[in-house]
Amino acid sequence: MGVGLWLMISSLPRRRLVLNHTRGMYHFSIQGRTVCQGPMHLVYVRLARSFDAYGKCFFQLVLCGHKLEPLVLVKLSERYEQMEFLGRHLAWKLNINYFDCLATSYRHVVRHWPLEASFSPGIVLRKTRTYDKPNSQCDLDV
Repeated sequence: MGVGLWLMISSLPRRRLVLNHTRGMYHFSIQGRTVCQGPMHLVYVRLARSFDAYGKCFFQLVLCGHKLEPLVLVKLSERYEQMEFLGRHLAWKLNINYFDCLATSYRHVVRHWPLEASFSPGIVLRKTRTYDKPNSQCDLDV
């Protein structure tokens, strides 16, 4: 029994996810073959919510990404606050984005934005307009 289980597990294709923070890229491979690679903002930890037949709410932490198979990090739990804390902590340690179970939530933590994003906190677009008079009133972005 134990040998058969070991043979089955050892024959599974090896999956590897590499997060390269210096380049801002991730690399996902199976058995040494590249499946996909892309910018870091496409990999994230998500708090997923599901309901049982009686309407009871359960949460789980999932590592997700573009062309990545979702990997359940923590199985079902009823404790939202603990799961949220753990998810945010994991995302902080891995330096990736964290998303709450709701589509729009103030609890999302976005560390990596797409390069072509129209809005990104911390990125201020400069005004290219110049003024003729040195003491003229100008629009300042704060």
